[in-house]
Amino acid sequence: MTYVILIVLALYIVQLLTPATMRFFQIGLNRYVGSRDDLPSLPLAGQRAERALINLKESLFLFLPLAILSIMQGHEVAALAGAELFLGARVVYVVAYVLAVPWLRSIVWVVGFLGLVMMALPFFG
Repeated sequence: MTYVILIVLALYIVQLLTPATMRFFQIGLNRYVGSRDDLPSLPLAGQRAERALINLKESLFLFLPLAILSIMQGHEVAALAGAELFLGARVVYVVAYVLAVPWLRSIVWVVGFLGLVMMALPFFG
């Protein structure tokens, strides 16, 4: 389970840097290191990357406690498949979101949520 937690956190860092990198290439170094007042809107892909990041932040609120509790309560083996499903879905989700692939983003979100449900099930006997 620990490796899944670490990979999910690495994915968070990648998603955190994606809109920032897009912004950097949009406005250049001098403006990026300045106050960044009155910035233009990000390109559409950058806006989608920001929304995907917000969604991951919301999901981490569920994933991390479930992962840590599963380790602490001895449910790690039972919850691992759900954690791996969540991780795989989140990787596909961010790509589908940034590339604006119709339907895939929503379907993959549901798959990731099912991974969270699988992680929670061992706590209910």
